[in-house]
Amino acid sequence: MNGLAEMSVKCVLVGDSAVGKTALLVRFTSETFPDTYKPTVFENTGVEVYMDGVQISLGLWDTAGNDNFKQIRPRSYQQADVVLICYSVANPNSLASVQRKWIAEVRENLPKVPVLVVATQTDLRETGLHQGRCISAAEGRNMAQQVNAKGYVECSSLSNRGVQQVFEYAVRTVVNQARKRARRRMFSINQCKVF
Repeated sequence: MNGLAEMSVKCVLVGDSAVGKTALLVRFTSETFPDTYKPTVFENTGVEVYMDGVQISLGLWDTAGNDNFKQIRPRSYQQADVVLICYSVANPNSLASVQRKWIAEVRENLPKVPVLVVATQTDLRETGLHQGRCISAAEGRNMAQQVNAKGYVECSSLSNRGVQQVFEYAVRTVVNQARKRARRRMFSINQCKVF
């Protein structure tokens, strides 16, 4: 398994306030949906996941989108393996923030770590006040390309659609990168010397 029988992955979620970062984590880790909105200051949780026969200790770091906590956020970035930049499909400002604010902050702290753009609250495309005015998947994908993200995923924590896939994608991105690095190391060790 290329020495990857067990590994740990640190995944950090960033994005504007109230886009659904905590709801996504709560749904993923406990299969429930939070009934009230409480702004996060700083929280982390760990879960064990299995992928392709590899046991992965997945550390999930929730951050505050609020600028009052801008000083604390860099602590969350330390040793991160992947960052999920979240926006709500019902909030165009949160999509604009992906490029205007979040990618710069992430790159300042983590120049080389893979980033995924995550569209949340996709259930609002079908119901509620925002129906018909929501950001399309194509617009989200376009933003992911503009910020050089490794990928784009959509989910609804409320209806539990795509939630597992978000974290599966995140873990797979890290595992694939680790495998590439291991292969590169293998090749650099085995260079032939010709005298």
